[in-house]
Amino acid sequence: MKITTGLVRLSYAHLLAPAAMMGSDVEKYSASFIIPKSDKKGVAIIENAIEAMKNDKDAIAKWGGKNTGIRIPLRDGDTDRPEDAAYADSYFLNANANVDHKPRVLNRDMVEIADPDEIYSGCWVQAVLSIFPYNSNGNKGIGVGLLGVRKIKDGDSLGGTVVSDSDFDDSLLGDVEDLL
Repeated sequence: MKITTGLVRLSYAHLLAPAAMMGSDVEKYSASFIIPKSDKKGVAIIENAIEAMKNDKDAIAKWGGKNTGIRIPLRDGDTDRPEDAAYADSYFLNANANVDHKPRVLNRDMVEIADPDEIYSGCWVQAVLSIFPYNSNGNKGIGVGLLGVRKIKDGDSLGGTVVSDSDFDDSLLGDVEDLL
Protein backbone atom coordinates (compact mmCIF):
# COMPACT_ATOMS: atom_id res chain seq x y z
CA MET A 1 0.00 0.00 0.00
CA LYS A 2 1.51 3.31 -1.09
CA ILE A 3 1.05 6.51 0.93
CA THR A 4 2.24 10.11 0.56
CA THR A 5 3.00 12.14 3.66
CA GLY A 6 2.39 15.78 4.35
CA LEU A 7 5.31 18.02 5.31
CA VAL A 8 7.69 16.00 7.52
CA ARG A 9 11.19 16.57 8.83
CA LEU A 10 13.99 14.36 7.58
CA SER A 11 16.29 12.67 10.09
CA TYR A 12 19.02 10.01 9.90
CA ALA A 13 19.02 10.49 6.12
CA HIS A 14 20.83 7.99 3.91
CA LEU A 15 19.09 8.77 0.63
CA LEU A 16 21.79 9.23 -2.00
CA ALA A 17 24.08 6.43 -0.84
CA PRO A 18 23.17 3.35 1.17
CA ALA A 19 24.63 2.79 4.63
CA ALA A 20 24.77 -0.15 7.00
CA MET A 21 22.03 -0.02 9.61
CA MET A 22 22.85 -0.44 13.31
CA GLY A 23 23.80 -4.01 14.17
CA SER A 24 23.98 -5.11 10.53
CA ASP A 25 26.46 -5.28 7.68
CA VAL A 26 23.65 -4.96 5.12
CA GLU A 27 23.58 -1.55 3.45
CA LYS A 28 20.24 0.14 2.74
CA TYR A 29 18.84 3.51 1.84
CA SER A 30 17.03 4.80 4.91
CA ALA A 31 15.54 7.75 6.74
CA SER A 32 13.46 8.65 9.74
CA PHE A 33 10.52 10.96 9.14
CA ILE A 34 9.42 13.25 11.97
CA ILE A 35 5.71 14.14 11.77
CA PRO A 36 4.49 17.04 13.93
CA LYS A 37 1.54 15.99 16.10
CA SER A 38 -0.15 19.22 14.97
CA ASP A 39 -0.36 17.80 11.41
CA LYS A 40 -3.67 16.05 11.99
CA LYS A 41 -4.22 15.31 8.29
CA GLY A 42 -0.74 13.83 7.80
CA VAL A 43 -0.95 11.73 10.96
CA ALA A 44 -4.41 10.47 9.92
CA ILE A 45 -3.08 9.32 6.53
CA ILE A 46 -0.46 7.17 8.25
CA GLU A 47 -2.79 5.90 10.98
CA ASN A 48 -5.47 4.98 8.42
CA ALA A 49 -2.93 3.08 6.30
CA ILE A 50 -1.73 1.17 9.37
CA GLU A 51 -5.32 0.35 10.38
CA ALA A 52 -6.14 -0.81 6.84
CA MET A 53 -3.05 -3.04 6.85
CA LYS A 54 -3.98 -4.47 10.26
CA ASN A 55 -7.35 -5.51 8.81
CA ASP A 56 -6.09 -6.77 5.43
CA LYS A 57 -6.85 -10.48 5.06
CA ASP A 58 -3.54 -11.21 3.29
CA ALA A 59 -1.59 -9.40 6.02
CA ILE A 60 -3.47 -11.26 8.76
CA ALA A 61 -2.67 -14.55 7.00
CA LYS A 62 1.02 -13.56 6.87
CA TRP A 63 0.89 -12.97 10.63
CA GLY A 64 -0.50 -16.44 11.27
CA GLY A 65 -4.18 -15.48 11.40
CA LYS A 66 -3.92 -12.78 14.10
CA ASN A 67 -3.29 -9.07 13.99
CA THR A 68 -2.52 -8.74 17.71
CA GLY A 69 0.97 -8.26 19.08
CA ILE A 70 2.35 -6.92 15.82
CA ARG A 71 4.88 -4.11 15.63
CA ILE A 72 3.48 -0.79 14.42
CA PRO A 73 5.83 1.64 12.61
CA LEU A 74 4.36 4.94 13.86
CA ARG A 75 6.05 5.84 17.13
CA ASP A 76 5.68 8.71 19.59
CA GLY A 77 8.76 10.92 19.81
CA ASP A 78 7.84 12.12 23.31
CA THR A 79 7.85 8.52 24.57
CA ASP A 80 10.48 6.81 22.42
CA ARG A 81 13.00 9.68 22.09
CA PRO A 82 12.39 11.98 25.07
CA GLU A 83 16.06 13.10 25.13
CA ASP A 84 15.97 14.35 21.51
CA ALA A 85 14.38 17.80 21.11
CA ALA A 86 13.90 17.25 17.35
CA TYR A 87 11.35 14.53 18.15
CA ALA A 88 9.40 16.52 20.77
CA ASP A 89 5.66 16.85 20.18
CA SER A 90 6.00 14.62 17.12
CA TYR A 91 5.49 11.14 15.83
CA PHE A 92 8.07 9.41 13.66
CA LEU A 93 8.55 6.40 11.48
CA ASN A 94 11.59 4.81 9.89
CA ALA A 95 11.69 3.63 6.30
CA ASN A 96 14.28 1.89 4.18
CA ALA A 97 14.94 0.45 0.74
CA ASN A 98 17.31 -2.24 -0.47
CA VAL A 99 20.29 -1.14 -2.56
CA ASP A 100 18.61 -2.40 -5.73
CA HIS A 101 15.59 -0.12 -5.11
CA LYS A 102 17.13 3.35 -4.79
CA PRO A 103 14.47 5.89 -3.78
CA ARG A 104 13.76 8.90 -5.96
CA VAL A 105 15.16 12.06 -4.40
CA LEU A 106 13.76 15.26 -5.87
CA ASN A 107 13.66 18.96 -5.15
CA ARG A 108 10.44 20.96 -4.93
CA ASP A 109 10.44 21.43 -8.73
CA MET A 110 10.68 17.64 -9.25
CA VAL A 111 14.31 17.77 -10.39
CA GLU A 112 16.54 14.95 -9.18
CA ILE A 113 18.90 15.84 -6.31
CA ALA A 114 22.45 14.47 -6.60
CA ASP A 115 24.25 16.85 -4.20
CA PRO A 116 24.40 15.38 -0.68
CA ASP A 117 24.55 18.91 0.79
CA GLU A 118 21.10 19.66 -0.65
CA ILE A 119 19.20 16.82 1.07
CA TYR A 120 20.11 16.46 4.76
CA SER A 121 18.81 15.57 8.18
CA GLY A 122 16.79 18.57 9.30
CA CYS A 123 15.28 19.70 6.01
CA TRP A 124 11.54 19.42 5.39
CA VAL A 125 10.30 16.91 2.83
CA GLN A 126 7.31 15.03 1.51
CA ALA A 127 7.80 11.26 1.35
CA VAL A 128 6.24 8.50 -0.71
CA LEU A 129 6.29 5.28 1.29
CA SER A 130 5.01 1.74 1.03
CA ILE A 131 3.37 0.03 3.97
CA PHE A 132 3.65 -3.78 4.06
CA PRO A 133 3.21 -6.71 6.47
CA TYR A 134 6.23 -8.75 7.53
CA ASN A 135 6.81 -11.97 9.44
CA SER A 136 10.50 -12.71 9.79
CA ASN A 137 12.53 -14.53 12.44
CA GLY A 138 9.63 -14.46 14.89
CA ASN A 139 9.01 -10.74 14.40
CA LYS A 140 5.61 -9.72 13.03
CA GLY A 141 4.51 -6.26 12.09
CA ILE A 142 4.07 -3.53 9.55
CA GLY A 143 7.15 -2.31 7.71
CA VAL A 144 7.73 0.89 5.79
CA GLY A 145 9.48 0.96 2.43
CA LEU A 146 11.19 4.10 1.18
CA LEU A 147 10.06 4.93 -2.37
CA GLY A 148 10.84 8.62 -2.77
CA VAL A 149 11.51 11.94 -1.08
CA ARG A 150 10.79 15.46 -2.31
CA LYS A 151 12.61 18.28 -0.52
CA ILE A 152 10.19 21.12 0.18
CA LYS A 153 12.24 23.54 2.28
CA ASP A 154 15.42 23.93 4.30
CA GLY A 155 15.55 23.52 8.06
CA ASP A 156 18.12 23.52 10.84
CA SER A 157 20.56 20.66 10.35
CA LEU A 158 20.14 17.78 12.79
CA GLY A 159 23.38 16.01 11.97
CA GLY A 160 26.87 17.15 12.68
CA THR A 161 28.22 20.64 12.71
CA VAL A 162 28.33 23.03 9.79
CA VAL A 163 31.68 24.73 9.17
CA SER A 164 31.69 28.18 7.58
CA ASP A 165 34.56 30.27 6.21
CA SER A 166 34.53 32.44 9.35
CA ASP A 167 35.35 29.42 11.52
CA PHE A 168 38.91 29.45 10.15
CA ASP A 169 41.34 31.93 11.70
CA ASP A 170 44.64 32.73 9.98
CA SER A 171 45.90 34.49 13.12
CA LEU A 172 46.16 31.10 14.85
CA LEU A 173 48.53 29.64 12.24
CA GLY A 174 51.70 31.51 13.11
CA ASP A 175 54.25 31.94 10.36
CA VAL A 176 52.82 29.76 7.60
CA GLU A 177 55.60 30.79 5.17
CA ASP A 178 58.06 28.65 7.15
CA LEU A 179 55.94 25.59 6.39
CA LEU A 180 55.84 26.15 2.62
